[in-house]
Amino acid sequence: MHADPLVLAHCAAIALAHDEFDSEALIDIGRKVGFGAVADFSHFAHNDWHAHPLLYFLVHHGIGVAAKRALLDKVRHASSVNICFAPVVLFLQNAAEDEMLHYVEMGFDDVISLPEDSLVLSMRLARQIGHEHHYIETRTYLGPDRRRMEPAGHIHPERTGEHDYTSLTLLRSPETGVHILRRQLVAKGRHV
Repeated sequence: MHADPLVLAHCAAIALAHDEFDSEALIDIGRKVGFGAVADFSHFAHNDWHAHPLLYFLVHHGIGVAAKRALLDKVRHASSVNICFAPVVLFLQNAAEDEMLHYVEMGFDDVISLPEDSLVLSMRLARQIGHEHHYIETRTYLGPDRRRMEPAGHIHPERTGEHDYTSLTLLRSPETGVHILRRQLVAKGRHV
């Protein structure tokens, strides 16, 4: 599916890195791909995230695993639907496929390996907007359906199908934010 990178001009991005240098690198990427507003996480922490209907979180690979998990937890448990289901994108440096899959499994909406062309980046980021995304909610996880990038025939050992979960279908719009289109309880592997 093709995405229009111009939609990013109507979105804001928050950069999260472990130091000012890497934060500036993420902010620079955000500007190059065409976000309407880009700022460091510490700046947005003092402002109202809710001022923008659609917000992206751009995460630098250099922050620790605990900080990555804490950010995902904070975003996914926000009281606002627009924040809770905001795209959280991790940027890695020359990453191997298994490393990228590890972070998909952690719950990132997308994992991008740099270096990459600005046009390719903007197209990839714009894919988070304008079409349906599937999320899963369990007792211990809320985030994108992690099965979307599993290798064929691979089943993650923690997903046994023996627990109830909620399947959510959502649509993101830069003008109006996030809309939950469907919410369906799946009881022990079967839809209810």
